[in-house]
Amino acid sequence: MDSYFVSDQRRRCVKVLFPEVCLLVDFECFGNTSQQKFFVVIEKIDTQNLIQIRLTQMNDRSKVCISTIDNARYEEIRTQQSLHVTFQGFIDHLIKILESCKNGELHIALTNGTSGHVMHLYEKRAFKNLTHLFLPMEFAPTETVLYHINESLQTLQSQTTTFSAELHKCQLEIDFKDGTIEKLTNEIRGLKGKLIDQENLIFSRNTEEVKQLYQTIKHMDESKDIEEKRYKAIINSMQEKIDQLTKESSDRAERMVQEAKHNNGVREENAKLLNLNEKIQVELDRLKKELSTKQNRECKAEGAIVDMRKQFHDMQTKMIFMEKQRSEMEAELEAEKNICQTKKKALQLTTDELAKTLVDMNSLRNENLELKSKVDRRTEIAMRQEKMVIEKDKKLKELNDTLMNIQQEHIRNRAANEDYAQTVQRIKELSNVIEEKYRKKINDMIIKISNNVRHDEMSVMGNHLFPANLANTMDSH
Repeated sequence: MDSYFVSDQRRRCVKVLFPEVCLLVDFECFGNTSQQKFFVVIEKIDTQNLIQIRLTQMNDRSKVCISTIDNARYEEIRTQQSLHVTFQGFIDHLIKILESCKNGELHIALTNGTSGHVMHLYEKRAFKNLTHLFLPMEFAPTETVLYHINESLQTLQSQTTTFSAELHKCQLEIDFKDGTIEKLTNEIRGLKGKLIDQENLIFSRNTEEVKQLYQTIKHMDESKDIEEKRYKAIINSMQEKIDQLTKESSDRAERMVQEAKHNNGVREENAKLLNLNEKIQVELDRLKKELSTKQNRECKAEGAIVDMRKQFHDMQTKMIFMEKQRSEMEAELEAEKNICQTKKKALQLTTDELAKTLVDMNSLRNENLELKSKVDRRTEIAMRQEKMVIEKDKKLKELNDTLMNIQQEHIRNRAANEDYAQTVQRIKELSNVIEEKYRKKINDMIIKISNNVRHDEMSVMGNHLFPANLANTMDSH
């Protein structure tokens, strides 16, 4: 039943009832109890009443305890612990109990039993702890451990792929921001050149217009003074003439009429000159208004120049801020690249070591199969000799003792293989921590694995020699 949860075909029907959560477990080891962190998960096969409770030690993922419960197993638990619910009710209550453990209301203990470990779900009381439920647990086989290790590696690879995609996305954003900054820098340079050209053009135009206005006003003032002097001289001369004509009126009556006509003409000319003077005054006022308008335009142009200078200063400030952000993002990107490169290298080393370990385990498994077949052949020979030689009981007992030694050696080889798988799992679990702070320990782990491989090879060679000696002994008998 345990193989149902590690089969790729049946894995599609597996449903996670209680997601993987890290909980504190009172773990008993060699008579000592200590609190250790375990990942707890509950899975169920949809098509049948079959669940599996899995506890995985956080610091050493090779230590996996499982409890697979079907209808028959549940009937034993229900009879033993006097439960009053169906199989589905048992699952619901188990999930509620684990939720209470997650919230700190209940607690988990893993103790040694007669045939493995026992998981106790209990409640702490002042007088005595109240146990709500206890379930038998057993160590997971090597196939299950390796399957979940492979799942963890696939999860790590998917996370690495996601991280690489995010890194590529950040690189594209940084490139886009670099292009934007370069574009803004070019625009600022262009605006700066245009601003300087416009300032020079406006200043030159205003200077020329002001000069022309000053020259026009100066020329009109000079013309006005000349005209006023001329008009005053004409008026004075005419006044003198009028005085002379008044004195000589009696003698020069006819001349007076002529002078009167001439005086009327002079008056008309004087009126024309006065009108011309008024026109000149109006033109002077208009020129003054134009001058004030030009001055206002110049003030507005200076205000626009000040505004453009402020905008230029703001754009320079923004460019400095964006440059600072760019440098910060480049530093963060470089740090992320270094971390990603370190993780990739550590993952590659761990994957290579795991592949080598799997190859060694396969070779050891094949050698164990060969040893088992040889043991079976030696057993057949011993049985035949037992039927043929009944009177040699003592020698038969010695042969049985030899066979027991072979079986014990086979069990020791199996235990060595399990220890080897646990060592591989510990290497994998510790690789995530080693890749950041303790990189040097990878070489120590590799040396340790190589030593274990040499020890297994020596034990296998001893196993080959031992059956050969046994065969020779049996042949001599």
